[in-house]
Amino acid sequence: MMGLNPILIGATVLLAGAAILATAMLSPVNRAGNVYGMLVLMVGIYVGFAIIGLEPLESASRAEWTALMGESLLALVFVFAGLAVLNSDKPWLLGVMILAHGGVDFLHLVLAADYTPDWYAFLCLIFDAAVGVAAIWLLSDKPHKG
Repeated sequence: MMGLNPILIGATVLLAGAAILATAMLSPVNRAGNVYGMLVLMVGIYVGFAIIGLEPLESASRAEWTALMGESLLALVFVFAGLAVLNSDKPWLLGVMILAHGGVDFLHLVLAADYTPDWYAFLCLIFDAAVGVAAIWLLSDKPHKG
């Protein structure tokens, strides 16, 4: 993991803490929407990396297109599953989905996806672990409407 340093790790932990604090400060009714937004952003970043990794259209390799299609399909699964959870009576499952995205980060790390920066998957794994656990806790409360 070239390019990984304590400053990036510290910044990631601070960003995760800020995301958790911002979510905790919202009313319980609005927390799930915030967590869903983070989930959509998380999966969208990998699609963006796959797009950036494409060579010009006439010379893009099959592996580059496969990466883009795989990331896009996985993102759609997370987006629509998250939307279903958002409208359910178990919003804490959004936190479980963020932890599941940590599993995707782990796969990117182990498989060394060449279209992502080598440090990104590890830092995203740290972020997802912290935010996912906190989201399960924060979304386990029954929201008080009104």
